[in-house]
Amino acid sequence: MDASSLLELRPDDPTRIGRYRIEAKIGEGGMGAVYLGRDPQERPVAVKVVRPALAGDRTFLARFHDEAANAQRVASFCTAQVLEHGEDLGLAYMVTEYIDGPSLLDHVAENGALSPGMLHGVAVGVAAALVAIHSAGLVHRDLKPSNVMLSISGPRVIDFGIARALDMASSHTRTGQVVGTPGWIAPEQITTQHITPAVDVFAWGCLVAYAASGRNPFGQGSFEILAARAVHAEPEIGDLPASMSGLVRSALLKDPARRPSARDLLLALVGGAGEAAVTSELGQTWSAPPAGDPNVTSRDATAPSPVTTPSPAPSPFPAPPPLPLTTPSASPPPPAGRGEYGYSRRTTFIVSAVAALLVAAAVAAGLYYLKRSDDKGTNGGRAPATAFPTGAMLVRMDTAPGWPRECHADLGLYKPGDPSATPLVTGPQCDMLPERSPDKTRIAFTRQHGGTTEAWVANADGSALRKVTAIAPGTRVTWSPNGARLAYMAEKAGVRQIFTITVEGRSPTQLTTDPSFKDDPMWSSTNQIVFWSRQTGDEQIYTLDPNRPGTPWTRVTKDGTRSVDPEWSPDGRKIAFTRGPDERSNIWVMNADGTDPHAVTTGTEDDMDPAWSRDGRWLCYVRGPVGNPVVHAVRANGSDDRVVTPANRALGHPYWL
Repeated sequence: MDASSLLELRPDDPTRIGRYRIEAKIGEGGMGAVYLGRDPQERPVAVKVVRPALAGDRTFLARFHDEAANAQRVASFCTAQVLEHGEDLGLAYMVTEYIDGPSLLDHVAENGALSPGMLHGVAVGVAAALVAIHSAGLVHRDLKPSNVMLSISGPRVIDFGIARALDMASSHTRTGQVVGTPGWIAPEQITTQHITPAVDVFAWGCLVAYAASGRNPFGQGSFEILAARAVHAEPEIGDLPASMSGLVRSALLKDPARRPSARDLLLALVGGAGEAAVTSELGQTWSAPPAGDPNVTSRDATAPSPVTTPSPAPSPFPAPPPLPLTTPSASPPPPAGRGEYGYSRRTTFIVSAVAALLVAAAVAAGLYYLKRSDDKGTNGGRAPATAFPTGAMLVRMDTAPGWPRECHADLGLYKPGDPSATPLVTGPQCDMLPERSPDKTRIAFTRQHGGTTEAWVANADGSALRKVTAIAPGTRVTWSPNGARLAYMAEKAGVRQIFTITVEGRSPTQLTTDPSFKDDPMWSSTNQIVFWSRQTGDEQIYTLDPNRPGTPWTRVTKDGTRSVDPEWSPDGRKIAFTRGPDERSNIWVMNADGTDPHAVTTGTEDDMDPAWSRDGRWLCYVRGPVGNPVVHAVRANGSDDRVVTPANRALGHPYWL
């Protein structure tokens, strides 16, 4: 929950829930919305509010409150402690600690794979969180990088207990639907077998492999593709440290009964410290609880540790004071003896002691992140949430009327508030659709002249102009995340197809082969390409993996309404696009998987060509007749729409620097 990513409240958002004042919106998910709130003592909290469609489902609400009460028993080390739950203003809600820091997903998207030291800290912290969750009789069910926060105290797992409530709602309303996130759910979740804590261990393996490489071990693609790989394919875990490779492979075994338990993970990650050493330190004798009922689903209490790993290198950070051996709880502790999942209270104490031994590694991860943040300056180098971007825009400068039938245009730089744009690339040809390279040193653009259309590149100041390749008329070119290749449209056998090519104009690769018309490719910072196609008859938006040419696309707009001009947000998590009939379209935003589509502009004019500000908080776009465009800007939440370009200046194709 990075404070820099908070969203302003909309008019339909609550301003108070229970005894908590609501300040900002953190985000939305399958359950509903999450808000930053303040308790009466002005301490920050996260308030999770159930969406209206679920708030009327009494079965769901009963399960939701049951799971929230269970979650209050979870020890708070390495988790976001559940503080309260209730109903107010017809809304069901749950309140947890507010964890200030980015999610693992955001951190990896921005900085790449974790260093070995930070990777070990995250693996340890998440394993410790799973031990706490499982010992309270819960299964997370939806562990993934966006549910792991990197805080000053180390990694913290959030949203445990929620997936089970959603699962109960689904069983009443959508028979056979799998609750979970593709790429992170275990085979038995996909095949709807009995759910045990082993599903969280599988997700832990996926998460650690992702943190080490920046890639999911089962790749990318549609739910069906990822589900099939999870059930049948072997994971690709990359070059994990030797001390972790075997553990991750064991966690990703298809048979849940063969996976290590969360406690096994924890003990292995501290270099094989067994129960004897830990109980000696506690001054008490430990023995495993008696064999339980065959229907008991957790193996944590009785299974021997099947995996041993070499001892990790000592942490360079000093260890904090040991954790107390009592579990903080907002409700009475469970009675002595075995709980629902076969844990004794004595076992819980032992695991707590083990967690104390490895908190230093988790703290190291938090300190590492803070150091990286400090290097960037205040707020991670990003503009304050309320500030209008001060940077210039690359724009198409029409030098004569006639667009789009005739194109007479230069490229220029325009800073909002200036009386005019500054020419950057000029000449008798038509230059348009500029896009800056990821390292900010070059621009790529489309050039039309003499009946030909080509992809060109230049230095950021307009110098060193160079043709790259011929492309299809009227389309754009886009940079790969590393700036080494361009994606573009070219015709083959009379059909537009997506290709990539090196910036030097070598090694073209064809990504698509189908007969449908398609256009407007854009490469994301997370190495996905978005575009629109008429594959189903209407213009709809799709994504594809450029590392897997020829694999099926993922359709992300599905309502049949014309959707074109897709643009990735800087972090690759959202897509802005033009939606609606030609000349009466608006700008919409959705998540990268197509969820939560919503309009950010309104009206009956032609809104088109959206582009994001560098901090992802604003969008610029073009409104009005295509021959007389006016550039606007609007916050990504749909507020504060304003005209950017001066009157009587025909500027188009804005791209915010």
